[in-house]
Amino acid sequence: MLGIMARKFIEAAAATDLGNVRQYNEDSIAMDPELGVVAVADGMGGHRAGEVASAMATQIVLAGLRERFAELRSGADQHSPLLAVEESINQANLAIWGAARAHAGRLGMGTTLALALFHDNRIVIGHIGDSRVYRLRGGKLQLMTRDDSLLRDQVDARLISVADAAESHNRGLVTQALGIVEQVTAHVRQVDAMPDDIVLLCSDGLNELVEDADIELILQELGVNLPLAAQLLVQTAKDNGGYDNITAIVARVRKPFPAARGWQRRLFGWQH
Repeated sequence: MLGIMARKFIEAAAATDLGNVRQYNEDSIAMDPELGVVAVADGMGGHRAGEVASAMATQIVLAGLRERFAELRSGADQHSPLLAVEESINQANLAIWGAARAHAGRLGMGTTLALALFHDNRIVIGHIGDSRVYRLRGGKLQLMTRDDSLLRDQVDARLISVADAAESHNRGLVTQALGIVEQVTAHVRQVDAMPDDIVLLCSDGLNELVEDADIELILQELGVNLPLAAQLLVQTAKDNGGYDNITAIVARVRKPFPAARGWQRRLFGWQH
């Protein structure tokens, strides 16, 4: 499946695929050009429960952001974009947790989430689990998130080497996901955005099978053709085994996108 989003300051394209092994695609994508939001979720749970969880995550987070930004514009609320992202993620977590408890066949379902909100020459990144956000700037690829995973914790604690982690059977064990417990702590941060920055959001079915150097090369060469870049990233993962669902969203900043000054600036509470 391929999706395309365009706005005067940002363009984005997405591709998702079953891969070569799985029967169902439990990844979900969301793109809203008016809000400037892109998101990827990677579900988990038997009997297609992961598919339900990932779809709930992207839909609820998007709806929550739309509602909170409408309140901001009307002057009814004073949330910052970071708080809006955090609260929307918490809202999705509670909904998925409740749905899992209410349906025996969905007990234990959950999902990762990686989200990017483009606003006022900044990118708010919301993240939980092992789906990732990368940024390509000046031809150099940088990982913007840290995996919530057992292996990442073990590598950071020097209990296992990076090389051994790449061969471990525990690669899919996440330490945090939406819907597993009643309360979660999502990772929310804000970074600057510059024209020609390229942001990649992906499920682990991509980054587990495509080396960062190859991701960097594809984005360097195809950054002007985002649909082709997204498709090639997914196809490369399939060619390298494709043992999981594979999803990529590639977004490029076209031009500066400062927020309106005056009342809207005061509502967001940013001081310059």
